[in-house]
Amino acid sequence: MIKAGITLQLEPIHNDTPEIYRCRVVEAGNNGIYIDYPIHTKTGKTVFLINGTQLKASFIHNEQTVLMFETEVLSRKIAKIPMIHIHYPGEEELVKIQRRQFVRVDANADISLYSDNQYHPTITEDISAGGCAVLLNDGMNIKRGARIAMIIVLTMQTGECNYLELSGSIIRVWERNKKKIASIQFLNLTETQRQLIMRYCFERQLELRKKGLLE
Repeated sequence: MIKAGITLQLEPIHNDTPEIYRCRVVEAGNNGIYIDYPIHTKTGKTVFLINGTQLKASFIHNEQTVLMFETEVLSRKIAKIPMIHIHYPGEEELVKIQRRQFVRVDANADISLYSDNQYHPTITEDISAGGCAVLLNDGMNIKRGARIAMIIVLTMQTGECNYLELSGSIIRVWERNKKKIASIQFLNLTETQRQLIMRYCFERQLELRKKGLLE
């Protein structure tokens, strides 16, 4: 599944601000993965990772699928080039994320929708990097096709809360089990916002899998 030459995208799990690094797999084997020194995608500078650093790693499996896994820096190795040894959990621990049609996960994240000159707090029913389904409370006058501003709160496994100010388009308004729900497509996400939502979805998938609620 993962082999030498594949490009990995790395994201520190415990950073206060999201950062993205890129590196290349130099060697892959039963004892883990050896990568070259990562490059910070914004600064273009080499990143020096200390042993024990916990990361989320992702790579493109094919044109439509991204595979993600949690990893940790184990050690260093000097060969033809300096390398970093990181943990690889195996294929059974990889989480698939569709690139073109983002996988939705069930999640009750706090969200406030701006309508009629005020914010209406509510929760999501599910979320993906492409959009979300939101429970509409009584008095929320939201119709299909409308553009809407919103603030969504993503609480990560580390306890950090990320407040994202987003814009979206109402795709449809419908009912399920006597609940009124709006499906919203996110518009004009920054790369940082998209990465945060993907990280949240990834963590939620792992949580559901551990509870036996997701295969």
